[in-house]
Amino acid sequence: MPGIEFSPLKQLRFQKQLTKISDNLNFAGEKVHFKSPQAYNNYYKELRINTENNSSTRLLMYYVSLYMPRIEAVLKSQGLPEDIKYVAVAESNLTLNTSHRGACGFWQMRDFTAREFGLEVNDEVDQRYDLEKSTLAASRYFKQAYGIFHSWTLAAASYNRGISGLQRDIERQEDQSSYYDLDLNDETSKYIYKILSMKELVSNPKKYGLKRYRVSLPRMKSIKITESIPDLKAFLIRYYVSLDELKYYNPWVMANSLTIKKPGSSYILMIPVKNGPSKTPVDTIK
Repeated sequence: MPGIEFSPLKQLRFQKQLTKISDNLNFAGEKVHFKSPQAYNNYYKELRINTENNSSTRLLMYYVSLYMPRIEAVLKSQGLPEDIKYVAVAESNLTLNTSHRGACGFWQMRDFTAREFGLEVNDEVDQRYDLEKSTLAASRYFKQAYGIFHSWTLAAASYNRGISGLQRDIERQEDQSSYYDLDLNDETSKYIYKILSMKELVSNPKKYGLKRYRVSLPRMKSIKITESIPDLKAFLIRYYVSLDELKYYNPWVMANSLTIKKPGSSYILMIPVKNGPSKTPVDTIK
């Protein structure tokens, strides 16, 4: 019923009875509404899936420790709400898998969307796998979407539905401007609750028998590439690093070569230090 919010006192999850969801639940500072029992079901179903699938959830918590601080730093630099980071968690579990639609990377972008928002995608380089650059591209998307919808909740929903698709939904429903009142397709109607369930899980891991990891990475050095490298394997010999290791730390590298296509452009490679301390924080290779 429009205008009435359902608040069941208890819900079953993980074979335990837990008290109802906090009335103060929000996304990016915008109040979350549960206007039907189905809304609660969508939220709890996502929580149940991720708490019962312990192996993949433990791996997610490792990736959260490894990647989330870097995502947060980019979002902060772009003036975006920190909660936007949970869109990446909901989209990819912070893995580099490719969807059946060809979307890939931390933010699960398709190639044409990635290019539209400034990423390079070709046989040698796929910046959808570059954490900082893909987060910058996602930031550009959310800024554009927020400028249209004036709501971070709708901007996040549009990441699933598409900006034009969500605009059509709003126009069709006489300019209804609240995500929680819109009649949307099944996937998009559940999407915000999926994001919220990931926020709950990541924010309160102990509540679900999980823990955050302390991740220790090797000391790294940054190498600025300003000229083309036709053979990365040969180039890496001086650093005692294999091509597989390079791609592990730089998953956006797709081939055994790097080509500088535009004058003045460059790439930054992150390489583990294996032969003593680096004399400078950033090397330039020409």
